[in-house]
Amino acid sequence: MNTAQAAIKTEAASKPEPKPEPKPERKPEPKPEPTTARTDDGAKARALLEGRSPEAPPATSAATTVAAAGERFIVQVGAFADPDKARETRLKVEKAGLKTYTHVAETKDGPRTRVRVGPFASRAEADKAADRIKALDLPANILSL
Repeated sequence: MNTAQAAIKTEAASKPEPKPEPKPERKPEPKPEPTTARTDDGAKARALLEGRSPEAPPATSAATTVAAAGERFIVQVGAFADPDKARETRLKVEKAGLKTYTHVAETKDGPRTRVRVGPFASRAEADKAADRIKALDLPANILSL
């Protein structure tokens, strides 16, 4: 080995290898709690199914009738034990130009078919649909999702 090669080897050996920078440990960010208060729709629906009137909601100003971010509304026309009665009501509402859907709920008295209209992005839209349903001599209860 010549002196030039020896010098290169000793120079390379004397330089410490750079250590990689340690990466900071990532901690998951805590998820914020939802800020929108939701009403107990289950209690309202149960009261309706049992023939009781649900609690009246507190009075709201015009500014609070605008839906909170992501809040949607539906209009429930009824909950029926007889599937034929549910179908008849659904057809009556659809003839008035409203799109319906059904939801079967299990109750202590057996299954009930809920006839609903919506969802609507605002309370005002749900109110208009409810007015059209009431004009057909049918009940209309607005629920928030």
